[in-house]
Amino acid sequence: MSATLSQTLDSYIAAGHGGKICSIDGDFAVLVNPSFDVLPNHPYRSPLVVAVYCKRGHGKGRINARTFDIAQHSYFVVLPSQITELIDVSDDFEATYVIMSEEFVSSISFGNTFSLRKTVTEHPHVVLGERAREAFEGYVAMCANLIPIESNPHRLEILRLLTHAFFLGLGYFIHETPSADTNTRSSNITNEFIRLVESDYREHRDLAYYAERMGLTAKYLSTVVKQSSGKSAVEWIEKYVTLDATTQLTSTSRTIKEIAYDLNFPSQSFFGKYFCRVVGVSPAKYRSEH
Repeated sequence: MSATLSQTLDSYIAAGHGGKICSIDGDFAVLVNPSFDVLPNHPYRSPLVVAVYCKRGHGKGRINARTFDIAQHSYFVVLPSQITELIDVSDDFEATYVIMSEEFVSSISFGNTFSLRKTVTEHPHVVLGERAREAFEGYVAMCANLIPIESNPHRLEILRLLTHAFFLGLGYFIHETPSADTNTRSSNITNEFIRLVESDYREHRDLAYYAERMGLTAKYLSTVVKQSSGKSAVEWIEKYVTLDATTQLTSTSRTIKEIAYDLNFPSQSFFGKYFCRVVGVSPAKYRSEH
């Protein structure tokens, strides 16, 4: 059970927002036409998986520093630890949200999970065609009808099966998911490594830490990740650290010193050298240019 999802829903209800909510065991929830306050320049990071379908209206949002126009019939997915910001929505904006805990998603086998994660990360936003819209709305309707039947002891397992079928079936056409990687071990290692980085990059930037957590040598881990993803393990760590840093530099009023300590650097100077080495400019120059 995810305390995070339960807390999120409790906070939403306590705030008096509208819309219809169906949830089960802090693992899975469907929100239909929720209302909320738009807070531009307030990026946030959630440990939840959120799939959003815009039924009416339009808006603008940002995922990992990339801005997207949210149009009618558009669909996008936010993965755990991605940095998200809702910039604006129209007065007639209506959307359906499917929210899943990371534990729920982890309990579903998607085959090559790294490939799925990679394609969703690179293409989180698409506009659905008519058949795809009908498939998504049918999936949501089945989930929303199932959740209230508390006497059914298999609700959660049925939701897993429905979600598995939806993402493997419709997800293939939406995100053009590549065929399964024949080297399952390499895929699993890379997927586990990136999951750890997403969780721990603020406290740990050294490859040795992740290799030890996974029971592998740093050299072997680096080789596998490079072959499987096209990026070295160190590059993945740097990607998450600098993405967080650049988002804070451009979307918040925090000082560079505050950002450095937020990312667990021992000093502003150390953070500046790290940022300049990876990004190519100093944090101050990056902020002024962006």
